[in-house]
Amino acid sequence: MRQRLFMRQPLCVQCLADGVETIATIRDHIIPLAEGGQDNETNEQALCQSHSDAKTRIEAARGVARWRP
Repeated sequence: MRQRLFMRQPLCVQCLADGVETIATIRDHIIPLAEGGQDNETNEQALCQSHSDAKTRIEAARGVARWRP
């Protein structure tokens, strides 16, 4: 799945939105699996490491907030 994604989207979609071309290295689930996202092509995007890390931090904060009493 990763190889097919990078053939379709070789560049980071977030960088492209910012007007920058950066090679994607991460297969990201748009809706995280832990939040009910599916593991298929309709729920994936190509990201660079930097954008993946930023998205992961946001998702982790959401997860912590859900588990706080």
